[in-house]
Formats: sequence, structure tokens, C-alpha cells
Amino acid sequence: MADSNNCSPKEFCLEGQFLGFANDDGKLKYLRLSVLSEEMQIKIPKAMRFNVALLLQPGASIRVTGTGKYGRAGQAKLKATQIVPLSESDAPIALEIPSNSVLLATDSAKIGATLSGCETFRSNIADGVSAEILPVNTDRACMKQRSKSKPKIKVLVCQKSGCLKRGGKGLCEALDRTICDRQWEKYVTIERTGCLKHCSSAPNVVIMPGKQRHAKVRSKTLPQIAEAIDNLIGKTG
Repeated sequence: MADSNNCSPKEFCLEGQFLGFANDDGKLKYLRLSVLSEEMQIKIPKAMRFNVALLLQPGASIRVTGTGKYGRAGQAKLKATQIVPLSESDAPIALEIPSNSVLLATDSAKIGATLSGCETFRSNIADGVSAEILPVNTDRACMKQRSKSKPKIKVLVCQKSGCLKRGGKGLCEALDRTICDRQWEKYVTIERTGCLKHCSSAPNVVIMPGKQRHAKVRSKTLPQIAEAIDNLIGKTG
């Protein structure tokens, strides 16, 4: 009989190269991470998928923290709670789950800043090693510190129940984080609106001025929206 302690979730911290996504019916549920020539798949919570797809490019060095355990077949099942780009050229963006959940406070004496592939994770599971868990202290100061001057560009996002169920809620969070990360606060504002029509192609986004409509917005289309906003900033700035 398997040790019940080994079956309980354990915290992990992995540093490696982001290889892209493992597509599951068109949904970006898992990221692929190369750790010392060994490829691992880590599940991405729904609240993080827009941000991950928008901000990470294949080849980027990242740190992933989260929880994992072994299934009955002995396969490691990993789920991320935080993803941080490590490249010096990238801004120190933490892609966190927005809630009262928990994230990992790494202790190098217990787990190590960089794990040596899956074997280190397996040994930690077997030994019952875990890192200290601290409450999430998500820094939302950037989102709250909007410029007093009225932004010239508006991103309209439908808040009808149908659109929210099809991803509208996560879309607003992803757009808000994108504006903050790129320091577009004085240029762009997100306006949560009523029905924008075209409910069958929800979630919908309309960018003003110009009435640029983006329908059926998914993770893979977010870079197009960011590019459209960037172009408008160049024209109106």
C-alpha cells in the first residue's frame, strides 16, 4: 500500500526553459518546461492562462512554484501557483492566482533554488520535504495607481453573464495586468460594459477609438489585442 504521506500534495520550485504549451482540445492547460534536459508538463490554473499565453515566449527562462503529487500510476502531477520570468531583459512579473490562495516561499536548504530535474522532486515527495507556506501578498498597487489624466484609449469588455461564463472575467483580469505590466495606465483604460452584441462569438472586446472589434478572444489572440493597443498608443501618444 502506498504511503499516504507520499500521496499528499507537496510544494515544488522548478527553474528551466519554457518550451510552449501542451494543447488539450485547443485549451492551454499545461505548460512544457525543460529542466536539465528533462521535459515536464505543469498544469496552469484557469486564472493564470491568459497571462501566461500573453507574457511568455518559448525559450524564456522561468521559475515555476506550485504543488504536486503522484497518481496511482506513479506519474507526477504538477500544478503551478506562480510563474516568474527570470531573464534580465524581462520585467519581474509574477503571474499569480488572484485570490486568498497560497504560494511557495522557497527555502534553498529544503528544496533548492533550482531542482535537478524530476528526481529531486521525487526525493522531496518521498522524504516528506516541503517548503514554508505563506499567504499570498499579491501586489495590486500598480493596478490602483492610475494616472489622473483621462486615458485616450478605451478597451470595452462585455460583462453580460453569457460573456463572463465564456471567459469574460478572466479576460478583464488579463487585460488589466497587461496594461499595468506595460505601463500603459496613462494611455489605456478598461471599461466594463453591457452587451456589445455578437453574443454568439463571446467574449468580445472593442477598442476605442476606431471601434476595433475582437471576437472569440482566447489566449492565443491576446497578443493581437496588445499589438492593436500599442499601435493606437503610437498614434495618440
